[in-house]
Amino acid sequence: MATARKSAPKSKARTKTAARKTAAKKPTARKTAAKTASKTASKKTAAPKAEAKPSKPRAIAQPVIRRIWPLEADALRRHLCRLDREDRTLRFGRPVTNRFIQTYVDRIDWFRDIVIGAVVDGEVTASGILTPIGWRLPLEGSAAVAVESNMQGYGLGSELTKRMLTIGRNRFMSRIYMLCLVKNERMYRIAEKFGGEVDRFRDETVEAQFDLSRPTVSTVTTEAVSEGLALGRTVVGKVPVIGALANGTHAA
Repeated sequence: MATARKSAPKSKARTKTAARKTAAKKPTARKTAAKTASKTASKKTAAPKAEAKPSKPRAIAQPVIRRIWPLEADALRRHLCRLDREDRTLRFGRPVTNRFIQTYVDRIDWFRDIVIGAVVDGEVTASGILTPIGWRLPLEGSAAVAVESNMQGYGLGSELTKRMLTIGRNRFMSRIYMLCLVKNERMYRIAEKFGGEVDRFRDETVEAQFDLSRPTVSTVTTEAVSEGLALGRTVVGKVPVIGALANGTHAA
């Protein structure tokens, strides 16, 4: 009987110790449950992350390539003034000021020089100027091209050069020259594309020479049709984005 009495207090002490441990664990369980509930609530209230959209190719409105007339001299001047320092250097052979450009445009002989441009919403964004050299047949000509930076890489330089070669051929020009700097790689590609001969000079300039044959019915018709289509598109108004300009295809 004495042994049983001694063991009873021990069992009671063990029960009290276990109860204390259980009580000590309860706050920890409550804290864990509270943390879980707060995490769940934050997940519900948090805004869903936006999915990354795939980058779209740069698209621009397709320009109308046509003749630029004397009444549009201001549009040509604005276009040349929008050229950045590098593009002005490539166009004029050196960095030029807006005043120089204004004087340059004022000196264009609109009755003899041939000015064509790429027009978007009434603004000239690229230009080509063909200046006849001499007065006796066969004539020769000097050509220059300028394309604004945001319009580069879409083949406008090539298209303007092609148009000027056709126009020069129809004006009985036997040869057209294009001067550019050595670092103007785009002009190299254009010259090779249209069969031009490239000569390099000591002053870091390059001359591309295009030999032209006599005009034909086909070349005259091509020029007339191109101008007619350009006039029609100008009258109609805005043109939807199509072709290489729509999918971001780059060219010289």
